[in-house]
Amino acid sequence: MKKIFALLLFLFLVPLVGKSQGNVKQSLYVVHVDASGKSAFKQRIFAYHFLNGSFVGRDEVMSFDGKKEGKDYVRTDRGSNQIYYNRYLITGMGNVLDLKDKKVLFDGKASLVRVSNDSAIFYTNDIFKGKFYSVYDFKAQQYKEVKDLLFKPRPGRDVEYDKTTAPFKISYYPVGKPKIVLTTDAGYGQQGTKDNSVPDPPMYWIDNDNFIYIHFNQANTELLVNRMNVDTKEVTLIGKIAMSKERIPASLTKITKDQLILWMGNKQIFIDLTASTVSLMDSSKPDHGFTYEFKTDPKGRVVKLNGKDIGKFHFETRNFTAGDNTAAFLKELMIGADSYQQGLMVWNFTKQGWDHVDADEVLTLAGWVKE
Repeated sequence: MKKIFALLLFLFLVPLVGKSQGNVKQSLYVVHVDASGKSAFKQRIFAYHFLNGSFVGRDEVMSFDGKKEGKDYVRTDRGSNQIYYNRYLITGMGNVLDLKDKKVLFDGKASLVRVSNDSAIFYTNDIFKGKFYSVYDFKAQQYKEVKDLLFKPRPGRDVEYDKTTAPFKISYYPVGKPKIVLTTDAGYGQQGTKDNSVPDPPMYWIDNDNFIYIHFNQANTELLVNRMNVDTKEVTLIGKIAMSKERIPASLTKITKDQLILWMGNKQIFIDLTASTVSLMDSSKPDHGFTYEFKTDPKGRVVKLNGKDIGKFHFETRNFTAGDNTAAFLKELMIGADSYQQGLMVWNFTKQGWDHVDADEVLTLAGWVKE
């Protein structure tokens, strides 16, 4: 009888112990390039699964072409990706992928304005399609253009770069009136990007009348951060900083209304509009407690957790992503100016150390998802 009671007690307590300790399940979504589909730039998304910080396996989620009929289709290597609602992957090009149902929901090209509740708002400025806002409804899984001319989800006016001549111009298109040239010296744009294009320099609207634009000098050795008022055409220099050519197009990220980060390759530039200062950051802003230094030496760059050094490795900052109690990056081996992928490094929060996970032909790390 005692043995039966002991067995029943054991069977009752085991689930409680497991429940009290809890099993933390997370997945890192990684995009790989399919070498067999180079002409179509085929991409494959894998979910790398982790239990209590330890790698337990991976499975393929979905695949899709990056090019169709010679033109960009769905690209995860253009701009910054984000995972929304632990389910939807929004690419830097504005494509929307459903990681749960494993399908492409929106393959159009647009700039993400913001995501809130069940909708994503995009802005399109296309020579053929025109200029308009659009909304993707995640709940209804429907995409539609906004016909309301008064719909305005962000500050700013109809201002754009004219890159037909160098230096560039910035023009304003008031409704029902001829265009107004705001400046004939908007810089020469970023040179040397990986696809040999010259992207529009980053721009950010402070309010409906004032915006920030990045001015690249002709040699691409210096950039200026300028503020312009649309009505007066007055240009104010906020700051300038030395630069070098980078393969990844520069981009601006908003921290607060008056604080921005300009991403330039493996560097980040902090822009403080209140103090009117521009400075090269020594390390990244904390993300779930993780930071990394921008300065590198032959051993790589330092990674920290809550201010404490936890390792030094070679990796591109665009391939670093953090989640709850964990982080991951694509490790590289540097031989001269060349780099070679060495798989993933993932922070194991249980043992408080880095684990190496085999991975080949990685294009980008999309981010973490809680299971």
